[in-house]
Amino acid sequence: MLKKTIIFFLLIASMPIGYSQYFFSKTAKVAIRYTGNRLLLFNNDSTSLVLPVIKLDKNKYELSFEKKLEIVPDSLVNTFNKSFKLANLPKDYIVEVINCNTKEVVYSYQFKGSIEENIIPCLGRILSLDCYKIQVVFTEQKHFSTLAILYIMGSILLLGLVFFLLREKKPKVGNSFVENDYIIFGTYKFYEDQHKIINKGVEFKLTLKESQILKIFIENQNVIIKRERFIKEVWEDNGIIVGRSLDAFISKIRKRFENDASINIVNIHGVGYKFEVI
Repeated sequence: MLKKTIIFFLLIASMPIGYSQYFFSKTAKVAIRYTGNRLLLFNNDSTSLVLPVIKLDKNKYELSFEKKLEIVPDSLVNTFNKSFKLANLPKDYIVEVINCNTKEVVYSYQFKGSIEENIIPCLGRILSLDCYKIQVVFTEQKHFSTLAILYIMGSILLLGLVFFLLREKKPKVGNSFVENDYIIFGTYKFYEDQHKIINKGVEFKLTLKESQILKIFIENQNVIIKRERFIKEVWEDNGIIVGRSLDAFISKIRKRFENDASINIVNIHGVGYKFEVI
């Protein structure tokens, strides 16, 4: 399922700025639905439904869910940003989280693609378990041409080729291997989408940022990773500036492996960290 999702978004991202309004709407719905699926996975919910995305107006869409869920603003902001980038959608948009019962906007933010212009309040404050609808308004819409159909036809052929090549191939990440929806490193299985690691049947939950940091470690085992890379990829690329938070998150991850002599996180003073896997 993960392979098909990646391939599908590669197809969308490869299309030029020549969409018609029809294809823009279809693409927006797919990207918003993709975000809804990720939000459910963050809630450890892999069974309930993301309800059909509704187009409320020319540039306004509504996402809703079958069941109640918690919403972490950090995850909401990062996932929408990631999915819209993959789908080549406009960078300017407003997101509102609406309580189904009170009809009140309980959280909202505006994204313009740059740290200076983004208005993203209340990060780190979790919206408790409840029924929510999420509305997205694109404030700057790209204009697309009908030539997209030709690119779609070519991309479908490319899609078949890529899927064939990936069908039997097991990609390698650092000294680890990707197997279905998890990455194997040492005796551990790392589930990035579900924010957890499993070792010999024992499951350990991770926060979103712990998961992002651990992925960088796994992809760069036994080499020195500079602090600046973590700060850029985990915080700054998502429009957020971090102070000493990185050290706190590294400390939490280190505790996950404190009883395992085969894995060690070494602090390289003044430079960064080294993720040692025997």
